Amino acid sequence: MTIDQVKQLLQQYGMKPNETYGQNFLLNDIVLQDMVDSVPMKKGDAILEVGPGLGNLSRYLADTGHEVFSVEKDPKFLPVLKAIKKDYKNFDFTVDDILKFDFQTKLKSKKSYHVVANIPYYITGKIIQLFVQAKHKPKSITILIQKEVAENVTAKPGRLNLLAISVQLHGQAKLLQKVLARDFYPAPKVDSSVIQIILDERPKYEVDDEKRFFGLLRACFSGKRKQLHNTLTNYLQKPKDEVTKILESLKIDSAARPQELSIEEWVKLYKKVNE
Repeated sequence: MTIDQVKQLLQQYGMKPNETYGQNFLLNDIVLQDMVDSVPMKKGDAILEVGPGLGNLSRYLADTGHEVFSVEKDPKFLPVLKAIKKDYKNFDFTVDDILKFDFQTKLKSKKSYHVVANIPYYITGKIIQLFVQAKHKPKSITILIQKEVAENVTAKPGRLNLLAISVQLHGQAKLLQKVLARDFYPAPKVDSSVIQIILDERPKYEVDDEKRFFGLLRACFSGKRKQLHNTLTNYLQKPKDEVTKILESLKIDSAARPQELSIEEWVKLYKKVNE
């Protein structure tokens, strides 16, 4: 869509972009098509779209022939969604908050589904965690988010952070493409990126209690500029030489910073300190 087409559509339905909901409409049709083409869909797979808005991505998704179910929070888009449903028999929707909507019950009959979303920046972390930690997980998540957040999610050892670990504990995250601010209406203040998360069918890392695991990580990352043996000593309330021995037994440099460890090393460290 061009800016003029978006403005015309908004005027047609008597709407304006809602700043409270962080509404920025993607204009670049190439990016939209690339997002759809990147989803590793197989015959019988369904698609859960979050935040369809004006429906430009919804129509590309529906064109695949797969069953598409969209969840839109803003009721003002109801006429738009009804028009899409009229055009596509494989499209359905609900007006609800995805953070409250019971999508797992809705999709329980679907063996495999994929999430595709262009969402407000301010709820990115919550939405990613919602699907990553779901009991009935999607096969993949293809999502357009703020560039800085995308870099955090896809970070490697040396730049790891809590968000990256929370995602990569369950799957593989990769950057697909960057999207300039000028490709949106209204244009946000920052650039964006499309990332894709392929979730593991079986846990790659065995962690018996994620809450406790991230308690350890948060304690260590709270002093991310400090050497690991210092923050770990405070967390475990053990003598420093005992903590150093634990790290040495795992072949982890006691002078390393938290962001330098791999996820494998964090899992090993968690298991060791909880023996």
